[in-house]
Parts: sequence; structure tokens; C-alpha cells
Amino acid sequence: MESRLRKFILGPVVFFFAILALSGPMAAESIENQCRAAVRAELKGPNCRMANPRSNSLQIDPCGIPTTGSQMTLYTDKVVQCVARDGPGRGAR
Repeated sequence: MESRLRKFILGPVVFFFAILALSGPMAAESIENQCRAAVRAELKGPNCRMANPRSNSLQIDPCGIPTTGSQMTLYTDKVVQCVARDGPGRGAR
């Protein structure tokens, strides 16, 4: 009887912690995508609020950021700073 009660209680607890452990990386990816969208909107305008446009080629997508040059470096630095602050709209630590 006691063994059944343990299984009944431990099953959902283990399941809950498994879901919690798996959701950690998803939350980090979400913050990174939020930061990418916020930085792209800052650099390219509010119509470019997206994490990953169709292409980084400006001939294909006006929201693209060239993969070479200072604009890409600026974009990358701003995204890293945003993620370090735990997302867009957060103050510096």
C-alpha cells in the first residue's frame, strides 16, 4: 500500500522536475530571439521586429543585416548585451 502511494506521489513530482529542466534552454532561446528582434527593430526600424528574417541579403529582405562589416559587429554586440541584461527593456545590472 505504501509503495503504491509513493509511486502515486513520486510520478508527478519527477515529471514536473523533468519538464522544468527541459524548459530552461527554451527560455534562454526565447530571450535571445526577443533580443534579436529588439535590436533589429532598433537598427532597421519598427517594421523589422523579427528574430530571423528570410535572408540577410538586403536585395532580398530590407530587414537583413549584412554578415560582414561593422553593422554585423554592432548587431552582434547589441544582442549579446541584451541577453546579458536578461532581455529587451531591462536595465543594466
